Amino acid sequence: MEWRCTWCGKPHEENDPPCDNCGHNTFERAVEQVPTAETDGTTDPVWVCTECGRQHTKNSPPCKRCGNVDLEQRQPDWDDLDELGGTSYRDVLEPRYVAGYAIAAVLGITLVLAYAGVVTLPGMGRPPVPDDVAGEGDRVGDRSIAAVEAAYVEQLNERRDAAGVGPLTNDTDLEWYTAYVNKRTVQSVAGDGRQLRQEERNSVFDYCDDPVTERYIAAETTVDAFDSDASLAEALLDSWDGNDEALTATQESIGVDVHVGPDGRVFVTVAVC
Repeated sequence: MEWRCTWCGKPHEENDPPCDNCGHNTFERAVEQVPTAETDGTTDPVWVCTECGRQHTKNSPPCKRCGNVDLEQRQPDWDDLDELGGTSYRDVLEPRYVAGYAIAAVLGITLVLAYAGVVTLPGMGRPPVPDDVAGEGDRVGDRSIAAVEAAYVEQLNERRDAAGVGPLTNDTDLEWYTAYVNKRTVQSVAGDGRQLRQEERNSVFDYCDDPVTERYIAAETTVDAFDSDASLAEALLDSWDGNDEALTATQESIGVDVHVGPDGRVFVTVAVC
Protein backbone atom coordinates (compact mmCIF):
# COMPACT_ATOMS: atom_id res chain seq x y z
CA MET A 1 0.00 0.00 0.00
CA GLU A 2 1.43 3.41 -1.02
CA TRP A 3 -0.94 5.68 0.89
CA ARG A 4 -2.31 5.78 4.43
CA CYS A 5 -4.88 7.90 6.30
CA THR A 6 -3.22 10.63 8.36
CA TRP A 7 -5.81 10.20 11.13
CA CYS A 8 -6.24 6.48 11.75
CA GLY A 9 -3.23 5.20 9.77
CA LYS A 10 -5.19 2.74 7.60
CA PRO A 11 -3.29 1.92 4.38
CA HIS A 12 -4.87 2.59 0.95
CA GLU A 13 -3.76 1.68 -2.55
CA GLU A 14 -4.59 5.12 -3.97
CA ASN A 15 -4.70 8.73 -2.75
CA ASP A 16 -8.48 8.74 -2.86
CA PRO A 17 -9.96 10.13 0.39
CA PRO A 18 -12.09 9.98 2.42
CA CYS A 19 -10.81 7.07 4.51
CA ASP A 20 -13.27 4.17 4.50
CA ASN A 21 -12.33 3.47 8.13
CA CYS A 22 -12.61 6.86 9.89
CA GLY A 23 -13.85 9.23 7.19
CA HIS A 24 -10.79 11.49 7.36
CA ASN A 25 -10.08 13.49 4.18
CA THR A 26 -6.29 13.52 4.12
CA PHE A 27 -3.93 10.75 2.99
CA GLU A 28 -0.13 10.68 2.99
CA ARG A 29 2.45 8.45 1.44
CA ALA A 30 3.06 5.38 3.52
CA VAL A 31 6.33 5.43 5.42
CA GLU A 32 8.67 2.69 4.36
CA GLN A 33 9.58 0.50 7.29
CA VAL A 34 13.21 0.18 8.30
CA PRO A 35 14.45 -3.40 8.41
CA THR A 36 14.54 -4.91 11.88
CA ALA A 37 18.22 -5.77 11.56
CA GLU A 38 19.12 -2.08 11.33
CA THR A 39 17.18 -0.96 14.35
CA ASP A 40 17.22 -3.90 16.77
CA GLY A 41 13.61 -3.15 17.58
CA THR A 42 10.15 -2.36 16.23
CA THR A 43 10.03 -0.67 12.84
CA ASP A 44 6.46 0.66 12.94
CA PRO A 45 6.29 4.46 12.82
CA VAL A 46 5.21 6.31 15.93
CA TRP A 47 3.20 9.44 16.53
CA VAL A 48 5.17 12.19 18.22
CA CYS A 49 3.70 15.15 20.11
CA THR A 50 4.75 18.38 18.39
CA GLU A 51 4.88 20.15 21.78
CA CYS A 52 6.70 17.85 24.20
CA GLY A 53 8.06 15.13 21.92
CA ARG A 54 6.37 12.21 23.66
CA GLN A 55 6.06 9.19 21.35
CA HIS A 56 2.75 7.31 20.97
CA THR A 57 2.15 3.98 19.27
CA LYS A 58 -1.13 5.23 17.77
CA ASN A 59 -2.48 8.48 16.39
CA SER A 60 -4.79 8.94 19.37
CA PRO A 61 -4.65 12.56 20.53
CA PRO A 62 -4.47 14.28 22.92
CA CYS A 63 -0.90 13.71 24.07
CA LYS A 64 -0.80 11.62 27.23
CA ARG A 65 1.88 13.87 28.70
CA CYS A 66 0.90 17.47 27.90
CA GLY A 67 -2.56 17.24 26.33
CA ASN A 68 -1.52 18.67 22.94
CA VAL A 69 -3.80 17.47 20.12
CA ASP A 70 -1.23 17.64 17.31
CA LEU A 71 0.72 14.40 16.77
CA GLU A 72 3.18 13.90 13.91
CA GLN A 73 4.13 10.56 12.37
CA ARG A 74 7.84 9.77 12.53
CA GLN A 75 10.25 6.88 12.77
CA PRO A 76 10.78 5.97 16.43
CA ASP A 77 13.61 7.47 18.45
CA TRP A 78 15.21 4.37 19.96
CA ASP A 79 16.48 6.33 22.97
CA ASP A 80 12.91 7.10 24.00
CA LEU A 81 11.30 3.72 23.45
CA ASP A 82 10.52 3.48 27.18
CA GLU A 83 7.94 6.20 26.66
CA LEU A 84 5.85 4.21 24.19
CA GLY A 85 2.56 2.83 25.46
CA GLY A 86 0.10 3.96 28.08
CA THR A 87 0.32 6.38 30.97
CA SER A 88 3.64 6.17 32.82
CA TYR A 89 4.59 7.04 36.37
CA ARG A 90 5.72 10.45 35.13
CA ASP A 91 2.29 11.08 33.66
CA VAL A 92 0.48 10.44 36.95
CA LEU A 93 2.76 12.97 38.63
CA GLU A 94 1.58 15.73 36.29
CA PRO A 95 0.04 18.66 38.21
CA ARG A 96 -3.46 17.94 36.91
CA TYR A 97 -3.30 14.36 38.25
CA VAL A 98 -1.81 15.42 41.59
CA ALA A 99 -4.55 18.02 42.04
CA GLY A 100 -7.17 15.35 41.37
CA TYR A 101 -5.65 13.02 43.94
CA ALA A 102 -5.62 15.81 46.53
CA ILE A 103 -9.28 16.66 45.90
CA ALA A 104 -10.28 13.00 46.14
CA ALA A 105 -8.38 12.64 49.43
CA VAL A 106 -10.06 15.72 50.93
CA LEU A 107 -13.51 14.48 49.88
CA GLY A 108 -12.82 11.06 51.34
CA ILE A 109 -11.68 12.46 54.68
CA THR A 110 -14.66 14.83 54.79
CA LEU A 111 -17.11 11.97 54.22
CA VAL A 112 -15.51 9.93 57.00
CA LEU A 113 -15.71 12.88 59.41
CA ALA A 114 -19.33 13.52 58.42
CA TYR A 115 -20.27 9.91 59.11
CA ALA A 116 -18.53 10.09 62.48
CA GLY A 117 -20.47 13.25 63.35
CA VAL A 118 -17.39 15.47 63.48
CA VAL A 119 -18.68 17.66 60.64
CA THR A 120 -22.12 18.10 59.12
CA LEU A 121 -22.58 18.26 55.38
CA PRO A 122 -25.68 19.72 53.69
CA GLY A 123 -27.92 17.00 52.30
CA MET A 124 -26.20 14.18 54.17
CA GLY A 125 -28.73 14.03 57.00
CA ARG A 126 -27.94 13.70 60.67
CA PRO A 127 -25.18 11.56 62.14
CA PRO A 128 -26.00 8.21 63.76
CA VAL A 129 -26.48 7.89 67.51
CA PRO A 130 -23.26 6.40 68.99
CA ASP A 131 -23.64 2.75 69.93
CA ASP A 132 -20.26 2.19 71.59
CA VAL A 133 -20.94 4.26 74.71
CA ALA A 134 -19.51 3.21 78.07
CA GLY A 135 -22.04 2.27 80.73
CA GLU A 136 -25.58 1.03 80.11
CA GLY A 137 -28.31 2.40 77.86
CA ASP A 138 -30.65 -0.62 77.82
CA ARG A 139 -30.85 -2.25 81.23
CA VAL A 140 -29.26 -1.95 84.67
CA GLY A 141 -30.11 -4.83 86.99
CA ASP A 142 -33.90 -5.11 87.11
CA ARG A 143 -34.41 -1.65 85.61
CA SER A 144 -35.27 -1.30 81.92
CA ILE A 145 -33.99 2.04 80.65
CA ALA A 146 -36.75 2.21 77.99
CA ALA A 147 -39.36 1.66 80.72
CA VAL A 148 -37.76 4.39 82.86
CA GLU A 149 -37.90 6.82 79.90
CA ALA A 150 -41.58 5.96 79.31
CA ALA A 151 -42.36 6.49 83.02
CA TYR A 152 -40.49 9.82 82.90
CA VAL A 153 -42.81 11.06 80.13
CA GLU A 154 -45.88 9.65 81.84
CA GLN A 155 -45.11 11.41 85.11
CA LEU A 156 -44.35 14.69 83.36
CA ASN A 157 -47.75 14.40 81.63
CA GLU A 158 -49.40 13.86 85.03
CA ARG A 159 -47.89 17.18 86.17
CA ARG A 160 -49.05 18.84 82.96
CA ASP A 161 -52.56 17.52 83.56
CA ALA A 162 -52.48 18.97 87.07
CA ALA A 163 -51.41 22.29 85.52
CA GLY A 164 -54.36 22.17 83.12
CA VAL A 165 -52.43 21.58 79.90
CA GLY A 166 -52.50 18.72 77.41
CA PRO A 167 -50.13 15.73 77.33
CA LEU A 168 -46.89 15.47 75.39
CA THR A 169 -46.34 12.76 72.79
CA ASN A 170 -43.04 11.12 71.88
CA ASP A 171 -41.46 12.59 68.75
CA THR A 172 -38.96 10.59 66.68
CA ASP A 173 -36.86 13.65 65.79
CA LEU A 174 -36.61 14.73 69.42
CA GLU A 175 -35.86 11.15 70.44
CA TRP A 176 -32.93 11.12 68.01
CA TYR A 177 -31.75 14.53 69.27
CA THR A 178 -31.83 13.58 72.97
CA ALA A 179 -30.20 10.19 72.35
CA TYR A 180 -27.42 11.72 70.25
CA VAL A 181 -26.72 14.56 72.69
CA ASN A 182 -26.91 12.33 75.77
CA LYS A 183 -24.68 9.58 74.36
CA ARG A 184 -22.11 12.09 73.14
CA THR A 185 -22.16 13.76 76.57
CA VAL A 186 -21.44 10.43 78.27
CA GLN A 187 -18.56 9.81 75.86
CA SER A 188 -17.11 13.26 76.52
CA VAL A 189 -17.34 12.94 80.32
CA ALA A 190 -15.85 9.43 80.20
CA GLY A 191 -12.96 10.68 78.05
CA ASP A 192 -14.01 8.60 75.04
CA GLY A 193 -14.93 11.45 72.70
CA ARG A 194 -14.83 15.17 72.02
CA GLN A 195 -17.16 17.70 73.60
CA LEU A 196 -20.40 18.54 71.85
CA ARG A 197 -20.23 21.56 69.60
CA GLN A 198 -22.71 24.38 70.06
CA GLU A 199 -24.17 23.75 66.60
CA GLU A 200 -24.92 20.15 67.61
CA ARG A 201 -26.75 21.27 70.73
CA ASN A 202 -28.64 23.84 68.68
CA SER A 203 -29.77 21.30 66.09
CA VAL A 204 -32.98 20.93 68.10
CA PHE A 205 -34.09 24.17 66.42
CA ASP A 206 -34.45 22.13 63.22
CA TYR A 207 -37.54 20.60 64.79
CA CYS A 208 -39.19 23.50 66.63
CA ASP A 209 -38.80 27.24 67.12
CA ASP A 210 -39.01 27.48 70.91
CA PRO A 211 -37.64 24.28 72.46
CA VAL A 212 -37.07 23.59 76.13
CA THR A 213 -33.99 21.41 76.52
CA GLU A 214 -31.95 20.18 79.43
CA ARG A 215 -29.07 17.77 79.85
CA TYR A 216 -28.06 16.93 83.38
CA ILE A 217 -26.50 14.31 85.61
CA ALA A 218 -28.62 13.03 88.47
CA ALA A 219 -25.55 12.85 90.68
CA GLU A 220 -27.35 11.81 93.88
CA THR A 221 -29.37 9.10 92.11
CA THR A 222 -28.17 5.49 91.85
CA VAL A 223 -30.25 2.96 89.96
CA ASP A 224 -29.98 0.16 92.52
CA ALA A 225 -31.57 2.40 95.17
CA PHE A 226 -35.00 2.16 93.47
CA ASP A 227 -37.39 -0.77 93.44
CA SER A 228 -39.34 0.24 90.32
CA ASP A 229 -38.94 2.00 87.00
CA ALA A 230 -41.55 4.57 88.04
CA SER A 231 -39.79 5.54 91.26
CA LEU A 232 -36.49 5.98 89.41
CA ALA A 233 -38.22 8.07 86.73
CA GLU A 234 -39.80 10.29 89.39
CA ALA A 235 -36.39 10.91 90.99
CA LEU A 236 -34.88 11.78 87.61
CA LEU A 237 -37.73 14.17 86.81
CA ASP A 238 -37.33 15.86 90.20
CA SER A 239 -33.60 16.27 89.47
CA TRP A 240 -34.55 18.53 86.54
CA ASP A 241 -34.61 21.92 88.22
CA GLY A 242 -36.48 23.56 85.33
CA ASN A 243 -39.15 20.92 84.77
CA ASP A 244 -41.88 23.55 85.31
CA GLU A 245 -40.77 25.02 81.95
CA ALA A 246 -42.32 21.93 80.36
CA LEU A 247 -45.80 22.80 81.59
CA THR A 248 -46.79 25.17 78.77
CA ALA A 249 -49.99 24.66 76.78
CA THR A 250 -48.33 25.26 73.40
CA GLN A 251 -45.94 22.34 73.90
CA GLU A 252 -46.91 19.08 72.19
CA SER A 253 -43.94 16.73 71.79
CA ILE A 254 -41.07 15.32 73.82
CA GLY A 255 -37.91 13.29 73.55
CA VAL A 256 -35.95 11.90 76.49
CA ASP A 257 -32.85 9.74 76.82
CA VAL A 258 -31.47 8.12 79.96
CA HIS A 259 -28.03 6.52 80.15
CA VAL A 260 -26.20 5.10 83.16
CA GLY A 261 -22.52 6.00 82.96
CA PRO A 262 -19.66 3.63 83.78
CA ASP A 263 -19.37 5.16 87.27
CA GLY A 264 -23.10 4.63 88.00
CA ARG A 265 -24.14 8.26 87.51
CA VAL A 266 -27.36 8.74 85.54
CA PHE A 267 -27.20 11.05 82.50
CA VAL A 268 -30.46 12.56 81.24
CA THR A 269 -31.23 14.71 78.20
CA VAL A 270 -34.77 15.94 77.58
CA ALA A 271 -36.26 18.15 74.86
CA VAL A 272 -39.81 19.52 74.77
CA CYS A 273 -41.41 21.35 71.85
